[in-house]
Amino acid sequence: MRRVPAILLIALCVPLPAAPARADDGPPITLTALLDAGRRSHPTLAKEPLIARARAISQAQLDQAYLPRLTLAGQATWQSEVTAIAIPLPGVTITPPAKDQYKVTLELAQSLWDGGVVAGQQRVAARRADVETAKVELEWYQVRERILQLYYAGVVQQELAHQAETLADHLATVHSKAEAARASGVVIERDVLLVEARQLEALQAAADAAAGLDATRRGLAELTGAPLTGRFEVADRCDAAPPGDAAALHRPELAVLTAQQRLLTAQDDAEAATDHPRVAAFATGGYGRPGLNALDDEFGFFAIGGVQVTVPLTYLYAGTRRKARRQLAVQQALLARSRDAVVTQVNVQLATQRAELTRLDAALVIDAQLVDVRARARAYTETQLALGTATMTDLVNDLTQEDLARSKRVVHQAQRSLACHQLAFIVGDL
Repeated sequence: MRRVPAILLIALCVPLPAAPARADDGPPITLTALLDAGRRSHPTLAKEPLIARARAISQAQLDQAYLPRLTLAGQATWQSEVTAIAIPLPGVTITPPAKDQYKVTLELAQSLWDGGVVAGQQRVAARRADVETAKVELEWYQVRERILQLYYAGVVQQELAHQAETLADHLATVHSKAEAARASGVVIERDVLLVEARQLEALQAAADAAAGLDATRRGLAELTGAPLTGRFEVADRCDAAPPGDAAALHRPELAVLTAQQRLLTAQDDAEAATDHPRVAAFATGGYGRPGLNALDDEFGFFAIGGVQVTVPLTYLYAGTRRKARRQLAVQQALLARSRDAVVTQVNVQLATQRAELTRLDAALVIDAQLVDVRARARAYTETQLALGTATMTDLVNDLTQEDLARSKRVVHQAQRSLACHQLAFIVGDL
């Protein structure tokens, strides 16, 4: 083995630094900012104003039931027989009315008490709107999950790109110095080619990560409605997992089930209201022949007014309320089973995620040790190369292993933060 001057080889073996935090154009990208931007602009949440508008229109339409009802009616009839007095009276002639009769009426009716029917219908409309709003929040929850995944994919790709670029820059320096050493006859052609090949691999890895980072930015821009050019920064650090108590879950699936439960109750109350007594006042004015006097064969005005009481009795023998209560009990039981299924699924997810968080915490401890060991091994190889007891192949291998250790630590750091945020997300607090 040829001995190489120590000064030259020390110049070739510059220590490999960690990836620097490169400042990209644009403001930093944080998870909180992305979620806020998505809530402002994502099409899913544009449904909420429409639901509120539909709810207001429905309420206004139902309010009209409290207004007086005014009805104009007219009729012309011919009948085969009319009221007549067949008893002869001395000096009195009672002419029977004509068989063709005519009548025009204007009727005014005002509900005084409808048994709570309209109020029940308004509550049903409001609860139905609540269900639709809860479903929109469930859709947004799924979009938030996608934003969370893309955000941390961007963090990993960004750091891997920087790590690969740093390695490529370092190898470029080594390559240029190796070229000079080869021209002086100090190192052989194979050593230069080995450094050049590893440099190309680092450049390729940087290009792949940059392409993935660009795709991630575009995906997040579509979800949030804003172009993203800055660095991904984990500014909202997650140091501790939430307790994940099932009683304190804020999952949108549970909100949908709660809204559906309230809708069932409102529908049952509205249906029960149809069996309540109703009171209404009415007044009718008309013009026709005959009027209220059936024996008057002349056209004239007439009027009638009063109060009407209606008491539904069908439910007493048809059993409609009993059947409705049984149906309500079945639907409530279905919702309860669905709630239990959601809580069970969430508990499984929490247990799995906590185990993942524990695994990553342990992995990061090993990563720190591994990076330190790989850095010291590379430094030792540099010394041995200066003494002529190691080769350029040994150095490139050590540089590669140190880069892999640093890259693995970057990935595990991002995965650990993602796992912690996912715990909050599973509970429904993110």
